[in-house]
Amino acid sequence: MKGVDSGLRENLQSFFSLDYPKFELIFSVADARDPACRLIEDLMDKNPGVDARLIIGAVEVGPNPKVNNMMRGYHQAKYDVTLISDSNVRVPANYLTVLMPDLDDETGVVSAVVSGQAPQGLGGRLEATFVNTFYARWMILGSALGFPMVIGKSMLFRRSVSARFGGIQNLSKFLAEDFMAGQAMMHLGLKIKHMRIPCPQVIGKHSFSDFWNRHVRWGRMRKVQSPLALFFEPVNGPIVSGLLGAFAAHKLFGVAFGTFFAAHVGFWFLNDLVVMSFLGAEIPYATPLFWLLREATSIPHWMHILSGNTVLWRGAKLKLQPGGTLAEPASAVARTA
Repeated sequence: MKGVDSGLRENLQSFFSLDYPKFELIFSVADARDPACRLIEDLMDKNPGVDARLIIGAVEVGPNPKVNNMMRGYHQAKYDVTLISDSNVRVPANYLTVLMPDLDDETGVVSAVVSGQAPQGLGGRLEATFVNTFYARWMILGSALGFPMVIGKSMLFRRSVSARFGGIQNLSKFLAEDFMAGQAMMHLGLKIKHMRIPCPQVIGKHSFSDFWNRHVRWGRMRKVQSPLALFFEPVNGPIVSGLLGAFAAHKLFGVAFGTFFAAHVGFWFLNDLVVMSFLGAEIPYATPLFWLLREATSIPHWMHILSGNTVLWRGAKLKLQPGGTLAEPASAVARTA
């Protein structure tokens, strides 16, 4: 938890409303002055029948501020089975009931494909389009090909199993601690599974700048972890692949360039529309316009990703290093010098 995002009260209330025999809720906040604290305390007062705690104070185990924020709650949790979730997730009442059967002895972590919900503003619409097409498409495809990915929106695992690779504190040197948790589980010979329903993320209102910077961060994480895949990323979208295909079809078979390109982009959009429908995403009449704008900006976005190695996360500027590790902040270096 950090700050009060759009729809936060409803998001947190959905966890208080979970229909499951026994569970506890732990809310981790780094700073007692964070306005989220008052909201959490109010919800705990209004839901006295739910076992819930607010734990304040980060423990600096590495340069990843999210991992630092979670450490106290992680070590104080009552139960071995642990679900890490972001504050912008709003879950159905049967969420744990759906998740738990997949956490068997052969599975290290159960994650989920994200469904972007309730977007507002231009940035919010573009965010929903990106989440419900590009990311969902590759998560579904990767899982089908035997390369499932873990995202921090929803991570169900056993702490006793994560202890075999040093626990999540051992991932604090990485920005993408969720992705690395999946890699660590696979190194233990365990499976990664995706839950059978998508994980609903409430997007809310975002400016174009918010959208742009957020996905520069995600893109630069992909760059340091899979540089070759990122280099070819534009070809895996409709614009560049459509231009290449149209050129080849025109030269080889005399097909009109514009006709082929329009048909290619249109067919790609229809496929993405199927993915959005599968995720239960909102599909307004303007969806084709938001989709085209997102795809049209993907190339300059990609170029921006390639141009640097710093990211912004909740007001903090972090520097990425090869392999996805974070450079230690100057304050940490000074303390250890």
